[in-house]
Amino acid sequence: MINISSEYIFNKNIRGRAILAGLDVYQKGESINLEDSLNELKELAGAASIEVIDIITQSREKMESSTYMGKGKIEEIRDQAIRKNADMVIFDDELSGIQIRNLERIIGVEIIDRTSLILDIFGHRAKSKEGKLQVELAMLKYQKPRLIGLGGELSRTGAGIGTRGLGETKLELDRRVISKRISDIEKELEEVKKQREVQRKQRKRTSIPTVALVGYTNAGKSTIMNHLMQMEEEEDTRTKSFVKDMLFATLDPFHRKIKLEDNLEFILIDTVGFVSKLPHDLVESFKSTLEEVEEASLLLYVVDISREDYKHQLKVTRNVVEELNVKDTPFLVVYNKIDKLSSEELEKTGDIFEKSVYISAIEGKGIGELLKEIEKEIFKTSKEVTLLIPFSRGDISSYILDSTRVIQQEYTGDGLLVTTFLKPEDVEKYKQYILKDSDKD
Repeated sequence: MINISSEYIFNKNIRGRAILAGLDVYQKGESINLEDSLNELKELAGAASIEVIDIITQSREKMESSTYMGKGKIEEIRDQAIRKNADMVIFDDELSGIQIRNLERIIGVEIIDRTSLILDIFGHRAKSKEGKLQVELAMLKYQKPRLIGLGGELSRTGAGIGTRGLGETKLELDRRVISKRISDIEKELEEVKKQREVQRKQRKRTSIPTVALVGYTNAGKSTIMNHLMQMEEEEDTRTKSFVKDMLFATLDPFHRKIKLEDNLEFILIDTVGFVSKLPHDLVESFKSTLEEVEEASLLLYVVDISREDYKHQLKVTRNVVEELNVKDTPFLVVYNKIDKLSSEELEKTGDIFEKSVYISAIEGKGIGELLKEIEKEIFKTSKEVTLLIPFSRGDISSYILDSTRVIQQEYTGDGLLVTTFLKPEDVEKYKQYILKDSDKD
Protein backbone atom coordinates (compact mmCIF):
# COMPACT_ATOMS: atom_id res chain seq x y z
CA MET A 1 0.00 0.00 0.00
CA ILE A 2 1.31 3.45 -0.90
CA ASN A 3 2.02 5.58 2.18
CA ILE A 4 1.92 9.22 1.16
CA SER A 5 3.53 11.79 3.42
CA SER A 6 1.31 14.47 4.96
CA GLU A 7 4.18 16.80 5.94
CA TYR A 8 3.56 19.43 3.29
CA ILE A 9 1.52 22.45 4.39
CA PHE A 10 -0.48 23.79 1.50
CA ASN A 11 -0.74 27.43 0.53
CA LYS A 12 -3.95 28.99 1.79
CA ASN A 13 -4.73 30.42 -1.64
CA ILE A 14 -5.90 27.09 -3.06
CA ARG A 15 -6.11 27.06 -6.86
CA GLY A 16 -8.00 23.78 -7.07
CA ARG A 17 -8.69 20.32 -5.66
CA ALA A 18 -6.81 17.46 -7.29
CA ILE A 19 -6.62 13.69 -7.41
CA LEU A 20 -3.14 12.30 -7.98
CA ALA A 21 -2.78 9.27 -10.26
CA GLY A 22 0.34 7.13 -10.47
CA LEU A 23 1.30 4.05 -12.44
CA ASP A 24 3.73 1.38 -11.26
CA VAL A 25 4.97 -0.31 -14.42
CA TYR A 26 6.67 -3.67 -13.89
CA GLN A 27 10.34 -3.75 -14.88
CA LYS A 28 10.17 -0.15 -16.05
CA GLY A 29 13.52 0.54 -14.43
CA GLU A 30 12.59 3.90 -12.89
CA SER A 31 15.21 5.47 -10.63
CA ILE A 32 12.48 6.42 -8.14
CA ASN A 33 9.81 4.14 -6.69
CA LEU A 34 6.13 5.01 -6.99
CA GLU A 35 5.70 5.98 -3.34
CA ASP A 36 8.59 8.47 -3.40
CA SER A 37 7.45 9.81 -6.76
CA LEU A 38 3.91 10.43 -5.53
CA ASN A 39 5.19 12.04 -2.32
CA GLU A 40 7.19 14.36 -4.53
CA LEU A 41 4.19 14.97 -6.80
CA LYS A 42 2.15 15.92 -3.74
CA GLU A 43 4.77 18.48 -2.74
CA LEU A 44 4.80 19.83 -6.29
CA ALA A 45 1.03 20.23 -6.13
CA GLY A 46 1.42 22.06 -2.83
CA ALA A 47 4.00 24.36 -4.38
CA ALA A 48 1.37 25.21 -7.02
CA SER A 49 -1.24 25.84 -4.27
CA ILE A 50 -3.28 22.78 -5.27
CA GLU A 51 -4.98 20.70 -2.58
CA VAL A 52 -4.58 16.93 -2.96
CA ILE A 53 -7.79 15.19 -1.95
CA ASP A 54 -7.07 11.62 -3.06
CA ILE A 55 -4.36 9.40 -4.56
CA ILE A 56 -5.09 6.50 -6.90
CA THR A 57 -2.49 4.04 -8.17
CA GLN A 58 -2.32 1.06 -10.47
CA SER A 59 0.28 -1.63 -11.24
CA ARG A 60 0.52 -2.80 -14.84
CA GLU A 61 2.97 -4.52 -17.16
CA LYS A 62 2.95 -1.49 -19.44
CA MET A 63 1.36 1.92 -19.82
CA GLU A 64 -1.91 2.11 -21.78
CA SER A 65 -1.08 4.10 -24.91
CA SER A 66 -4.45 5.85 -25.19
CA THR A 67 -5.36 6.47 -21.54
CA TYR A 68 -2.16 5.90 -19.49
CA MET A 69 -4.05 3.56 -17.08
CA GLY A 70 -6.50 0.76 -17.73
CA LYS A 71 -10.17 1.42 -18.49
CA GLY A 72 -11.42 0.25 -15.10
CA LYS A 73 -8.96 2.42 -13.17
CA ILE A 74 -9.82 5.49 -15.26
CA GLU A 75 -13.51 4.94 -14.50
CA GLU A 76 -12.62 4.68 -10.79
CA ILE A 77 -10.83 8.02 -11.03
CA ARG A 78 -13.86 9.53 -12.79
CA ASP A 79 -16.19 8.32 -10.01
CA GLN A 80 -13.89 9.66 -7.29
CA ALA A 81 -13.60 13.01 -9.07
CA ILE A 82 -17.39 13.33 -9.06
CA ARG A 83 -17.74 12.07 -5.47
CA LYS A 84 -15.04 14.35 -4.06
CA ASN A 85 -15.74 17.35 -6.28
CA ALA A 86 -12.26 17.38 -7.83
CA ASP A 87 -11.27 20.14 -10.24
CA MET A 88 -8.41 18.22 -11.84
CA VAL A 89 -6.46 14.98 -11.98
CA ILE A 90 -2.66 15.16 -11.92
CA PHE A 91 -0.83 12.22 -13.49
CA ASP A 92 2.65 11.29 -12.27
CA ASP A 93 4.20 10.98 -15.73
CA GLU A 94 4.29 13.02 -18.92
CA LEU A 95 1.21 12.42 -21.10
CA SER A 96 0.78 12.68 -24.84
CA GLY A 97 -1.77 15.02 -26.41
CA ILE A 98 -3.99 12.05 -27.31
CA GLN A 99 -3.88 10.73 -23.74
CA ILE A 100 -4.82 14.16 -22.36
CA ARG A 101 -7.74 14.46 -24.78
CA ASN A 102 -9.04 10.95 -24.03
CA LEU A 103 -8.70 11.34 -20.27
CA GLU A 104 -10.52 14.67 -20.25
CA ARG A 105 -13.32 13.17 -22.33
CA ILE A 106 -13.75 10.21 -19.95
CA ILE A 107 -13.12 11.85 -16.56
CA GLY A 108 -14.65 15.23 -17.34
CA VAL A 109 -12.17 17.44 -15.45
CA GLU A 110 -8.91 19.17 -16.30
CA ILE A 111 -6.04 16.72 -16.87
CA ILE A 112 -2.53 17.76 -15.85
CA ASP A 113 0.65 15.73 -16.13
CA ARG A 114 3.81 15.98 -14.05
CA THR A 115 5.65 18.01 -16.67
CA SER A 116 2.97 20.68 -17.05
CA LEU A 117 2.75 20.98 -13.24
CA ILE A 118 6.49 21.64 -13.00
CA LEU A 119 6.27 24.11 -15.88
CA ASP A 120 3.43 25.89 -14.09
CA ILE A 121 5.54 26.28 -10.94
CA PHE A 122 8.51 27.52 -12.94
CA GLY A 123 6.25 29.95 -14.79
CA HIS A 124 5.09 31.52 -11.53
CA ARG A 125 8.56 31.62 -9.91
CA ALA A 126 10.59 33.02 -12.81
CA LYS A 127 11.37 36.68 -12.09
CA SER A 128 14.14 37.70 -14.46
CA LYS A 129 13.67 38.20 -18.19
CA GLU A 130 16.01 35.28 -18.83
CA GLY A 131 14.12 32.99 -16.46
CA LYS A 132 10.79 33.83 -18.10
CA LEU A 133 12.22 33.19 -21.56
CA GLN A 134 13.63 29.84 -20.45
CA VAL A 135 10.29 28.72 -19.04
CA GLU A 136 8.37 29.91 -22.09
CA LEU A 137 10.78 27.99 -24.33
CA ALA A 138 10.23 24.79 -22.36
CA MET A 139 6.45 25.32 -22.43
CA LEU A 140 6.38 25.79 -26.20
CA LYS A 141 8.52 22.71 -26.77
CA TYR A 142 6.10 20.78 -24.54
CA GLN A 143 3.02 22.10 -26.38
CA LYS A 144 4.22 21.70 -29.96
CA PRO A 145 4.00 17.89 -30.30
CA ARG A 146 0.63 17.92 -28.48
CA LEU A 147 -1.25 20.09 -30.95
CA ILE A 148 -2.51 17.07 -32.92
CA GLY A 149 -3.62 15.26 -29.79
CA LEU A 150 -5.60 18.32 -28.73
CA GLY A 151 -7.43 18.31 -32.04
CA GLY A 152 -9.39 21.48 -32.72
CA GLU A 153 -9.50 22.52 -29.09
CA LEU A 154 -6.67 25.01 -29.45
CA SER A 155 -8.53 27.60 -27.40
CA ARG A 156 -7.62 25.72 -24.23
CA THR A 157 -4.42 26.59 -22.38
CA GLY A 158 -2.51 23.77 -24.00
CA ALA A 159 -0.31 22.37 -21.24
CA GLY A 160 -2.94 22.19 -18.53
CA ILE A 161 -2.07 24.79 -15.89
CA GLY A 162 1.42 24.81 -17.35
CA THR A 163 1.03 28.01 -19.35
CA ARG A 164 -0.69 30.22 -16.80
CA GLY A 165 2.49 31.35 -15.15
CA LEU A 166 3.23 33.63 -18.11
CA GLY A 167 -0.29 35.05 -18.21
CA GLU A 168 -1.47 33.10 -21.26
CA THR A 169 -5.26 32.81 -21.60
CA LYS A 170 -5.54 30.89 -24.91
CA LEU A 171 -3.37 28.73 -27.10
CA GLU A 172 -4.08 29.87 -30.66
CA LEU A 173 -0.74 29.02 -32.17
CA ASP A 174 -0.14 26.47 -34.90
CA ARG A 175 3.12 24.59 -35.35
CA ARG A 176 4.58 27.24 -37.66
CA VAL A 177 3.95 30.09 -35.22
CA ILE A 178 5.23 28.06 -32.27
CA SER A 179 8.37 27.11 -34.20
CA LYS A 180 8.97 30.79 -35.03
CA ARG A 181 8.59 31.80 -31.36
CA ILE A 182 10.92 28.99 -30.26
CA SER A 183 13.52 30.21 -32.74
CA ASP A 184 13.19 33.82 -31.52
CA ILE A 185 13.56 32.82 -27.87
CA GLU A 186 16.59 30.66 -28.60
CA LYS A 187 18.24 33.64 -30.30
CA GLU A 188 17.52 35.87 -27.29
CA LEU A 189 18.89 33.27 -24.90
CA GLU A 190 21.99 32.90 -27.06
CA GLU A 191 22.67 36.61 -26.52
CA VAL A 192 22.23 36.16 -22.77
CA LYS A 193 24.61 33.20 -22.93
CA LYS A 194 27.25 35.40 -24.56
CA GLN A 195 26.86 37.95 -21.76
CA ARG A 196 27.32 35.19 -19.18
CA GLU A 197 30.45 34.02 -20.95
CA VAL A 198 31.88 37.54 -20.73
CA GLN A 199 31.11 37.60 -17.00
CA ARG A 200 32.75 34.19 -16.51
CA LYS A 201 35.85 35.30 -18.42
CA GLN A 202 36.09 38.35 -16.16
CA ARG A 203 35.90 36.11 -13.08
CA LYS A 204 38.56 33.81 -14.55
CA ARG A 205 40.88 36.78 -15.10
CA THR A 206 40.66 37.61 -11.40
CA SER A 207 41.60 33.97 -10.64
CA ILE A 208 38.82 33.74 -8.04
CA PRO A 209 37.54 30.14 -7.80
CA THR A 210 33.81 29.46 -8.04
CA VAL A 211 31.77 27.14 -5.84
CA ALA A 212 28.31 26.07 -7.07
CA LEU A 213 25.51 24.98 -4.75
CA VAL A 214 23.58 22.20 -6.49
CA GLY A 215 20.93 19.92 -5.16
CA TYR A 216 17.35 18.94 -4.86
CA THR A 217 14.89 21.80 -4.66
CA ASN A 218 14.15 22.88 -1.06
CA ALA A 219 17.31 21.18 0.28
CA GLY A 220 18.52 24.49 1.74
CA LYS A 221 20.92 25.90 -0.87
CA SER A 222 19.71 29.49 -0.54
CA THR A 223 19.76 29.27 3.27
CA ILE A 224 23.41 28.17 3.13
CA MET A 225 24.25 31.09 0.85
CA ASN A 226 22.46 33.58 3.10
CA HIS A 227 24.21 32.26 6.21
CA LEU A 228 27.62 32.64 4.57
CA MET A 229 26.69 36.14 3.46
CA GLN A 230 25.69 37.06 7.02
CA MET A 231 29.23 36.25 8.10
CA GLU A 232 30.49 39.20 6.06
CA GLU A 233 31.22 42.35 8.03
CA GLU A 234 28.82 44.44 5.95
CA GLU A 235 25.59 42.57 5.29
CA ASP A 236 23.08 44.06 2.89
CA THR A 237 19.74 42.31 3.37
CA ARG A 238 18.63 43.46 -0.07
CA THR A 239 21.13 41.07 -1.62
CA LYS A 240 19.83 37.95 0.10
CA SER A 241 18.82 34.95 -1.92
CA PHE A 242 15.06 34.36 -1.62
CA VAL A 243 14.25 31.59 0.86
CA LYS A 244 10.94 29.86 1.51
CA ASP A 245 9.99 26.34 2.55
CA MET A 246 8.65 25.30 -0.85
CA LEU A 247 9.84 23.63 -4.02
CA PHE A 248 11.55 25.88 -6.56
CA ALA A 249 11.40 28.98 -4.32
CA THR A 250 14.04 30.61 -6.52
CA LEU A 251 14.99 29.95 -10.14
CA ASP A 252 17.46 32.64 -11.09
CA PRO A 253 21.17 32.07 -10.37
CA PHE A 254 22.61 34.13 -7.52
CA HIS A 255 26.32 35.06 -7.18
CA ARG A 256 28.13 36.46 -4.17
CA LYS A 257 31.78 36.78 -3.19
CA ILE A 258 32.60 35.01 0.09
CA LYS A 259 35.75 35.97 2.00
CA LEU A 260 37.73 33.50 4.08
CA GLU A 261 40.64 34.11 6.40
CA ASP A 262 44.12 34.99 5.09
CA ASN A 263 42.78 37.03 2.14
CA LEU A 264 41.21 33.96 0.51
CA GLU A 265 37.92 34.36 -1.30
CA PHE A 266 35.63 32.54 -3.71
CA ILE A 267 32.45 33.16 -5.71
CA LEU A 268 29.45 31.21 -4.38
CA ILE A 269 26.69 30.43 -6.88
CA ASP A 270 23.15 29.37 -5.96
CA THR A 271 21.52 27.42 -8.81
CA VAL A 272 18.01 26.23 -9.65
CA GLY A 273 16.97 23.13 -7.69
CA PHE A 274 16.46 19.70 -9.20
CA VAL A 275 13.57 17.25 -8.91
CA SER A 276 12.87 13.70 -10.11
CA LYS A 277 11.70 13.35 -13.70
CA LEU A 278 12.73 16.95 -14.40
CA PRO A 279 11.43 17.63 -17.94
CA HIS A 280 14.22 17.28 -20.48
CA ASP A 281 13.13 20.43 -22.31
CA LEU A 282 13.31 22.35 -19.04
CA VAL A 283 16.86 21.14 -18.42
CA GLU A 284 17.72 22.11 -22.00
CA SER A 285 16.11 25.54 -21.62
CA PHE A 286 17.95 26.27 -18.38
CA LYS A 287 21.32 25.12 -19.68
CA SER A 288 22.58 28.68 -20.04
CA THR A 289 21.93 29.08 -16.31
CA LEU A 290 23.24 25.65 -15.40
CA GLU A 291 26.44 26.31 -17.31
CA GLU A 292 27.57 27.93 -14.07
CA VAL A 293 27.80 24.36 -12.78
CA GLU A 294 30.03 23.35 -15.71
CA GLU A 295 32.50 26.15 -14.97
CA ALA A 296 32.65 25.70 -11.18
CA SER A 297 35.87 24.85 -9.37
CA LEU A 298 33.91 22.87 -6.76
CA LEU A 299 30.36 21.51 -6.53
CA LEU A 300 28.50 21.36 -3.22
CA TYR A 301 25.82 18.65 -3.41
CA VAL A 302 23.30 19.92 -0.85
CA VAL A 303 21.06 17.17 0.56
CA ASP A 304 18.21 17.36 3.08
CA ILE A 305 19.37 14.62 5.47
CA SER A 306 16.09 14.80 7.43
CA ARG A 307 14.16 13.24 4.57
CA GLU A 308 13.82 9.48 4.33
CA ASP A 309 14.58 9.65 0.62
CA TYR A 310 17.76 11.73 1.02
CA LYS A 311 19.82 9.12 -0.86
CA HIS A 312 17.41 9.35 -3.76
CA GLN A 313 17.70 13.15 -3.74
CA LEU A 314 21.48 12.88 -3.97
CA LYS A 315 21.12 10.41 -6.84
CA VAL A 316 18.77 12.77 -8.71
CA THR A 317 21.23 15.63 -8.25
CA ARG A 318 24.18 13.65 -9.54
CA ASN A 319 22.15 12.37 -12.52
CA VAL A 320 21.23 15.90 -13.60
CA VAL A 321 24.83 17.07 -13.19
CA GLU A 322 25.99 14.15 -15.34
CA GLU A 323 23.36 15.11 -17.94
CA LEU A 324 25.19 18.44 -18.15
CA ASN A 325 28.37 16.46 -18.94
CA VAL A 326 30.00 17.56 -15.68
CA LYS A 327 31.90 14.48 -14.52
CA ASP A 328 35.37 15.44 -13.31
CA THR A 329 34.66 18.51 -11.19
CA PRO A 330 35.58 18.02 -7.48
CA PHE A 331 32.57 17.79 -5.19
CA LEU A 332 31.63 17.85 -1.53
CA VAL A 333 28.36 16.40 -0.18
CA VAL A 334 26.69 18.75 2.31
CA TYR A 335 24.11 17.00 4.49
CA ASN A 336 21.85 19.83 5.64
CA LYS A 337 19.03 20.13 8.23
CA ILE A 338 20.66 18.01 10.95
CA ASP A 339 18.65 20.11 13.42
CA LYS A 340 15.61 18.06 12.44
CA LEU A 341 17.19 14.75 13.54
CA SER A 342 18.20 13.36 16.92
CA SER A 343 21.73 12.04 17.54
CA GLU A 344 20.42 8.48 17.27
CA GLU A 345 18.74 9.21 13.94
CA LEU A 346 21.91 10.81 12.55
CA GLU A 347 23.93 7.73 13.47
CA LYS A 348 21.57 5.59 11.41
CA THR A 349 21.96 7.61 8.22
CA GLY A 350 24.95 5.57 7.03
CA ASP A 351 26.20 5.12 3.47
CA ILE A 352 27.90 8.49 3.59
CA PHE A 353 30.33 9.69 0.95
CA GLU A 354 33.96 10.13 1.96
CA LYS A 355 33.84 13.85 1.20
CA SER A 356 30.87 14.97 3.29
CA VAL A 357 29.95 17.56 5.91
CA TYR A 358 26.97 17.65 8.27
CA ILE A 359 25.41 21.07 8.83
CA SER A 360 22.31 22.96 9.88
CA ALA A 361 22.23 26.07 7.70
CA ILE A 362 19.29 27.51 9.62
CA GLU A 363 21.17 27.28 12.95
CA GLY A 364 24.70 27.70 11.65
CA LYS A 365 25.93 24.35 12.94
CA GLY A 366 28.84 22.90 10.97
CA ILE A 367 29.31 26.01 8.79
CA GLY A 368 32.87 26.49 10.06
CA GLU A 369 33.75 22.91 9.10
CA LEU A 370 32.10 23.44 5.70
CA LEU A 371 34.25 26.50 5.03
CA LYS A 372 37.39 24.58 6.03
CA GLU A 373 36.54 21.80 3.58
CA ILE A 374 35.77 24.31 0.81
CA GLU A 375 39.10 26.04 1.40
CA LYS A 376 40.91 22.70 1.42
CA GLU A 377 39.37 21.66 -1.90
CA ILE A 378 39.61 24.85 -3.94
CA PHE A 379 43.08 25.85 -2.76
CA LYS A 380 44.67 22.41 -2.55
CA THR A 381 46.74 23.08 -5.68
CA SER A 382 48.21 26.32 -4.28
CA LYS A 383 51.98 26.37 -3.70
CA GLU A 384 54.12 28.16 -1.15
CA VAL A 385 56.50 30.54 -2.92
CA THR A 386 58.76 33.46 -2.06
CA LEU A 387 58.77 36.44 -4.39
CA LEU A 388 60.74 39.64 -4.68
CA ILE A 389 58.51 42.22 -6.32
CA PRO A 390 60.14 45.50 -7.43
CA PHE A 391 58.67 48.79 -6.25
CA SER A 392 57.80 49.60 -9.86
CA ARG A 393 55.22 46.77 -9.83
CA GLY A 394 52.95 48.07 -7.12
CA ASP A 395 49.98 46.50 -8.91
CA ILE A 396 51.42 43.02 -8.35
CA SER A 397 52.31 43.80 -4.73
CA SER A 398 48.75 44.99 -4.09
CA TYR A 399 47.28 41.83 -5.60
CA ILE A 400 49.58 39.55 -3.59
CA LEU A 401 48.90 41.32 -0.30
CA ASP A 402 45.15 41.70 -0.83
CA SER A 403 44.23 38.45 -2.55
CA THR A 404 46.59 35.67 -1.40
CA ARG A 405 47.39 33.94 1.86
CA VAL A 406 50.54 35.79 2.97
CA ILE A 407 52.85 34.03 5.43
CA GLN A 408 55.56 36.63 5.74
CA GLN A 409 56.35 40.02 4.17
CA GLU A 410 59.23 42.48 4.32
CA TYR A 411 60.19 45.60 2.39
CA THR A 412 63.82 45.53 1.29
CA GLY A 413 65.94 47.90 -0.73
CA ASP A 414 64.95 46.02 -3.89
CA GLY A 415 61.20 45.76 -3.29
CA LEU A 416 58.65 43.62 -1.46
CA LEU A 417 59.95 40.25 -0.25
CA VAL A 418 56.93 38.09 0.42
CA THR A 419 56.23 34.43 1.11
CA THR A 420 52.72 33.40 0.19
CA PHE A 421 50.55 30.71 -1.40
CA LEU A 422 49.82 31.08 -5.11
CA LYS A 423 47.50 29.19 -7.41
CA PRO A 424 49.14 27.44 -10.40
CA GLU A 425 48.02 30.14 -12.83
CA ASP A 426 49.54 32.84 -10.60
CA VAL A 427 52.78 30.87 -10.22
CA GLU A 428 53.08 30.88 -14.00
CA LYS A 429 52.04 34.53 -14.25
CA TYR A 430 54.59 35.81 -11.71
CA LYS A 431 57.35 33.22 -12.18
CA GLN A 432 59.96 35.89 -13.05
CA TYR A 433 59.66 37.27 -9.51
CA ILE A 434 59.83 33.92 -7.68
CA LEU A 435 62.99 33.36 -5.63
CA LYS A 436 61.92 30.20 -3.85
CA ASP A 437 59.43 27.48 -4.74
CA SER A 438 58.46 24.91 -2.07
CA ASP A 439 58.18 22.20 -4.74
CA LYS A 440 61.80 22.71 -5.77
CA ASP A 441 63.39 22.72 -2.33
